[in-house]
Amino acid sequence: MPKLVYKPKRDIPIAVRTLRTFSPSKIREWILNRFNESVTPESITMWFKRHPSEHDALQKEVLEEEKPKEVILESIFKNGTFEQLESVNNWITEMKDRLVSEQRIKANVGALKRVCLGKFPKLNVDLVQEALWSYKHPDRLSIDEAREIVRILRDRGLETCNIRIPLRDFLLSKGIVVGKKISGAKSKGYGKFARLYVEKDILNKMLEWIKGLNFEAYVIDRFMFKTATRISATLNARIEDLTKFEDHAEIRVFDKARRSIHPKGKEWIKYIDPSLLAEINQIISDRKVGQIFVLTESEMAKINRSALETFCPELLKEYGDIMPNHFWRHMFAQHILRATDWNYGLVGELGGWTPKALEESYGKPPQAIVKEWGLKYMPVL
Repeated sequence: MPKLVYKPKRDIPIAVRTLRTFSPSKIREWILNRFNESVTPESITMWFKRHPSEHDALQKEVLEEEKPKEVILESIFKNGTFEQLESVNNWITEMKDRLVSEQRIKANVGALKRVCLGKFPKLNVDLVQEALWSYKHPDRLSIDEAREIVRILRDRGLETCNIRIPLRDFLLSKGIVVGKKISGAKSKGYGKFARLYVEKDILNKMLEWIKGLNFEAYVIDRFMFKTATRISATLNARIEDLTKFEDHAEIRVFDKARRSIHPKGKEWIKYIDPSLLAEINQIISDRKVGQIFVLTESEMAKINRSALETFCPELLKEYGDIMPNHFWRHMFAQHILRATDWNYGLVGELGGWTPKALEESYGKPPQAIVKEWGLKYMPVL
């Protein structure tokens, strides 16, 4: 019996029609099983690029068969097909026009796909398997169906914020008036870092302990604590971006931001007091250019986790997913909020938050503080 010979021009289109997907990895697996021939996903991608007219014809053929039907096949959710469905494609285009980041677009489309499938792997929920849901075509998804799935998840005590907000945006893109029918409220995590607070004397002990382990790690943590700069931007800070004055220094850093607007990160000017500057100068020594610090993010995380385990293990119990490096940015927010009488605008400008984001993460001022304000300011009226 003659051996089956793999021919890309013939077999790649057959694979697409059979599998209902353009996924190179899945097509590669199909070719391996059928012809016992190993090809790379990259070679399949290149074939599509070299034959754009055939790719477009295949895509049109597959999508035409996946248009809304009485019975929805799971194949519409496979790689590439779902994103090309009319309502989803229009939504993606709208989000791009609004300068939504690629990462956020991907997350939103993923949330919609999970809704249409009724399957939420991270929550260990499969509503189709439980006979509580059937596959939904996004072109036909209604507001009542969206409300129903949100209700099912909420009644199980599950957080629905990451489902509700993308659903609202998708339905609005289809011209459906959502109003108050689906809540746009933030997650139950409002004020989730309100209790993530460590007294200054404990922080100083932590820093001294870290200083004994590694002087550069100590300076990095002091820099993050005093400037609220994230770890990646801190480690990328450069000597040539540091400007020294008589009573302070300023450094330009590029921190987290919407990448579609700020590809390198948003530019921030951070202010450095004389004591921190003296320590930074020890790290720089006689160097004139280059990155100030040489430690890696993972090395810093290991040191900072050890410090947390040693000095405040109770935080790790309450906030099991706390990022050890990011801890110092939290401490900046907590201590500067208190030092400025909870001036969200001022703290936001210094650290890089909106006032709303600060309040959502760290909560409103304690009632005792509000009482002090009342007693202080009411008499002037």
